[in-house]
Amino acid sequence: MLKTIIRPISELSKRMADVEAFAIEQDTPVHLTKNGSNHMVIMSSSHYEKMLAKISMYENLLRSEAEIRQGKSLSIDAAMADIDLYLKERTNERPGQVSG
Repeated sequence: MLKTIIRPISELSKRMADVEAFAIEQDTPVHLTKNGSNHMVIMSSSHYEKMLAKISMYENLLRSEAEIRQGKSLSIDAAMADIDLYLKERTNERPGQVSG
């Protein structure tokens, strides 16, 4: 679960270096409020990239689950055969050739 840090937006102008250091060192978003309401979030770029990667993974999982429900999935044997063929093509081997 994400840790939530909440600070008034006035801290941003007065203590930007501290807010920045906290967001980076703690690797957690800092929520800024204005007049007592959520206003914006500051986070490190590495935290942002991790968050985008998670969102992308979840989107792919949802898409895959939808394809399974629609009957668009392969059997495990067919999937493994496709993977084997792909790997052989990527390593420039011919099907049936043993590398060694």
